Amino acid sequence: MKKLTIIFVSLVFFSCKDKEQNNISEFSEEDAYELINTHFLKKLHQYDSDSIIYWNNRILKKPEYQHTYFGTDSIINMPFRKILVPLFSKEYWKTDKINNIKVIDSKEYISFFRKNNIIDLEKIWKSKFNNEYVHNVSYPIYNPKTKIAVIEDYRYKPFIFCGTGLDNFYYYKKTSNGWVSLK
Repeated sequence: MKKLTIIFVSLVFFSCKDKEQNNISEFSEEDAYELINTHFLKKLHQYDSDSIIYWNNRILKKPEYQHTYFGTDSIINMPFRKILVPLFSKEYWKTDKINNIKVIDSKEYISFFRKNNIIDLEKIWKSKFNNEYVHNVSYPIYNPKTKIAVIEDYRYKPFIFCGTGLDNFYYYKKTSNGWVSLK
């Protein structure tokens, strides 16, 4: 009887521990939107505290998986990726799950980058978007091994010059107490 009690207590103890680890290694849609709402948007508001966050409803293509390694094998050793325009996936954000943003339809957004008969696109952009950037954001990519999620944000507007540092990566680590910003 004593052996059965010890086995039962051990099973309960170790199964609870495994359950906690599984929760940390999993990444759900709820995790993605929590990360966006609680951490990522908070970071964007630090930079643009007085302005509205304009958000393209089309999802930016996810960063490469190598970005989920942070530390000694970090992004510092990765080749620098330079893109001139945002690259989109076929996916669209469930914008009703994102708080405190103004959603811009991707068709309207793209219309500003095509050749147009309208003479003063810059003036139209200023009136529609207060001359603010529109954020093109990737769905977080998550590595269960490192417990790191990465979001890429490409803030963009027409009539800007190259080399403005518009492509940014945000790194978060999943812990048993929630998400922690790494950068």
